[in-house]
Amino acid sequence: MRKSILIAASVAALIFFGIGCDTIVTLDKPNVTYTAINDGGTLQLTWSAVTDAKSYEVETDDSTYTNATSPFDVKTPTTTIKVYAINGSDKSDPFVLSLAAKTTPTITVYGRSDTDPSHPSGFGFSSDGTAVPYSLTNQGTSIDYVMDDVGTFGTGMWVTGPTGYQTPVNPWGNAIQSSATGYDELAIAPAPGNYDLYLQIAVNGTYAAWLDHNDDGVVDATDHFAKIKVESIDGTIVTLKLAYQTVGGLRWLVE
Repeated sequence: MRKSILIAASVAALIFFGIGCDTIVTLDKPNVTYTAINDGGTLQLTWSAVTDAKSYEVETDDSTYTNATSPFDVKTPTTTIKVYAINGSDKSDPFVLSLAAKTTPTITVYGRSDTDPSHPSGFGFSSDGTAVPYSLTNQGTSIDYVMDDVGTFGTGMWVTGPTGYQTPVNPWGNAIQSSATGYDELAIAPAPGNYDLYLQIAVNGTYAAWLDHNDDGVVDATDHFAKIKVESIDGTIVTLKLAYQTVGGLRWLVE
């Protein structure tokens, strides 16, 4: 009888420890790198294996992808991507990538016909994606686009890339394209194909901008994309709203 009691106690202990004391796995967050592919329409994620991870999960604004494998392509524009390492019920802290376009709510620039030398007729983007007004007189090397209303291309107000002139403002091959959608709906800039070096603009018009700083006509990591809304044109005064994607080569413009 005593032997049977000891065996039963041993089995109960094994059951207790097997069920009640699951090992907690501490997982490192994935080390993720990323690059724009498909002419900037897709962001490809790559990560190395995390110790003890059994699977990985990718989360975007609208979707969760379980059992994701590296490389993983995110094809729909999103403001945030999170990547987790998974082992059963254990989940790592996420790798977090912010992809929201940097917005400049208001910027004022002036057509080239404006006679005040202190009024900037161009604008460019800083390293953090903020739009900044620049003067053609002494800041031409920083200008991404020029406001032209002196009849160079025709009547009205035009947005012009630096190489749109016979004598370039600087060597950047930036271009622009009119959008059929509204500013808020423009979640991804069009792929290269129908961009122009100069384009006439109108109030409430929305435009996609391709900043091709190496002027090679190919989308790569040195390029950037933006969207522009013309809020108003009052004589020579132009008020714009802009959003800029800081990730090189990526055409996503979700704010």
